[in-house]
Amino acid sequence: MIRNSALILVFIILCQFGLSAQTAHRFISRNFQEAVEKQTRTFKGVPGPDYWQNKANYVIEAAFDPSTAKLNGLASIVYFNNSPDTLDKIVFNLYQDIFREGNSRDWDLGGMDITKGTNIKSLAFNDIKVDLLDKVSNQRQGTKLISKLNNKLLPNDSLRIHIAWEVSIPVKRPIRMGKYNDSTWFIAYWYPQLAVYDDMDGWDMISYNGSVEFYNDFNDYEVNITVPKDYVLWAGAKLLNPADVFNSQIVNRIEEASSGFEIKHIITEDDYKKFKITNQTAKNTWKFASNNVPDFSFGIGLGKQWDMVKLLVDSVSNRTVIINSVYTPENKHFNKVAQFALTSVSYMSYNWPGLAFPYPQVTVFCDDRTGGGMESPMMANNSAPDDEADAFGLTFHEIAHSYFPFYMGTNEKKYAFMDEGWASYLPTGLVDSLYPDHTSLKWIVKKFEENAGYEFDTPPMVLNQLMGANYQSLRLASYTRPSLAYNFLKNAIGVELFKLGLQNYMKVWAGKHPTPNDFFTAMELTAGQDLNWFIRPWFYDFAYPDLALRKVTKDGIIVIENVGGLPLPVELNLLFTDGSKLKIEKDASIWSSGEKSVIIEFTSEVPLQEIDLGSDLIPDSNKKSNKMLFID
Repeated sequence: MIRNSALILVFIILCQFGLSAQTAHRFISRNFQEAVEKQTRTFKGVPGPDYWQNKANYVIEAAFDPSTAKLNGLASIVYFNNSPDTLDKIVFNLYQDIFREGNSRDWDLGGMDITKGTNIKSLAFNDIKVDLLDKVSNQRQGTKLISKLNNKLLPNDSLRIHIAWEVSIPVKRPIRMGKYNDSTWFIAYWYPQLAVYDDMDGWDMISYNGSVEFYNDFNDYEVNITVPKDYVLWAGAKLLNPADVFNSQIVNRIEEASSGFEIKHIITEDDYKKFKITNQTAKNTWKFASNNVPDFSFGIGLGKQWDMVKLLVDSVSNRTVIINSVYTPENKHFNKVAQFALTSVSYMSYNWPGLAFPYPQVTVFCDDRTGGGMESPMMANNSAPDDEADAFGLTFHEIAHSYFPFYMGTNEKKYAFMDEGWASYLPTGLVDSLYPDHTSLKWIVKKFEENAGYEFDTPPMVLNQLMGANYQSLRLASYTRPSLAYNFLKNAIGVELFKLGLQNYMKVWAGKHPTPNDFFTAMELTAGQDLNWFIRPWFYDFAYPDLALRKVTKDGIIVIENVGGLPLPVELNLLFTDGSKLKIEKDASIWSSGEKSVIIEFTSEVPLQEIDLGSDLIPDSNKKSNKMLFID
């Protein structure tokens, strides 16, 4: 048995002595090379000695009025410039400017919810008011607000920012957030958020057009949100004042659920008939706080039920996680979602990826739809699918994003396969074991082989913002292809090495901003081998799954050609004339030499009658060359 501690030590030693993997055999971007020269990155899969990243502390006062769909906010922000650069401007993300008239979008909204954009009422830097009428110094570019600084922000200095705004929450065409019905709102990407300034690109200037998702620093939040009295509010943060907003019976149930390890019903359907859930002042202010997280979102509802359970995720430190499920009685299977989430978080903590869940809580909030879901830190905005296996898989998928991208800090705008690929792959083993008829991995294989190899099948290393206008390309490159690549690489190098490589990468880069090369190199160092034979075709090349039987000789030699270029496992099923059968299985490492064809040998005294190549767990876009019949 290989001991993890020993392999982690080997990984560290390899990094220290510069025994990096063969990065020269794959494309390394110029901005990554420049980062290496500046010593913020390395070719060894670890941060450089001068690695840095910025952060911000947000204190936000907000009020949301469901009757008008208007949200007003005032934020006091301290932005820390930990970079060696002097900053002459500040860039904000105004994500709801996707609805601003004249802005580009990845799909037509049919005129619904179009606004004049986020209304910035006031802005001040270090208590000096900014003239927002000066359009030269304050530019709106896509979903960005770019404000020049009269006094530049020096390295290792901070900037105090005060900003007031009003934003309209979409009511007819919610894009990942908005109004879903009169009793259900999920609100995300709602405040002026400082864009990332990093060592690779400087300011993140990629606008939000709908398809491509997000990239954030790790920030601290204190957020107070005022809503009408009957609404209950859940957020991706710790509620600080439950006694101020809830009936005492609800407060007691929260305390009881927080002290045990059984699922508790905090709010039930009958409770709404018996007493008022919230304090009955005209409005309630809900106070939240979270630290070192990428974002803050919240959901509000009328008549929502609430289940809660606590789970131990680290038996050494005794760290626990609070899991919440929020839904209405009509949401199919949602009365089981607390258990789904409990099972998922436990599996992630103790099996895959096998690191303790990184946040103190997570809430699965049902938006009353029957399809789709969207992640945010410590929250998931989920639908209620008709099929129970789909409901379980969706719960797992969105919670898995707690690790990827949130815990890992990856840039979804550029490298969505670094999170969506994992969130798609990690649930498959558990879902398929609990629901044997569901076959989620087979479904991924089927979708890939149906679409792979066409012009829209783009390698995952093509930056995601370049695929935003073609969702089919984005889906294949971000979800389908990488999830299968992770599965086949795991089998090729061995489950234990693959898992350890993933954990090494996560432990080194958690809370930072890794790139794909950092992950690839960490896997190679852990495996102790050059993996470019696999990494290049699966992530960099225009390649597709197509293996073909080319030759079978009477003396037991089978020649298989890799027509499409992707290193795939090989499964051969041989039928002999006496009815006996032989199955031959090879993992994808059979292609590690880089040859276009491989030879597999077998021995039998009985003549061969039929040979079949492939299985429903191995994609193949052209099965016409996968079968041979032998007639005397």
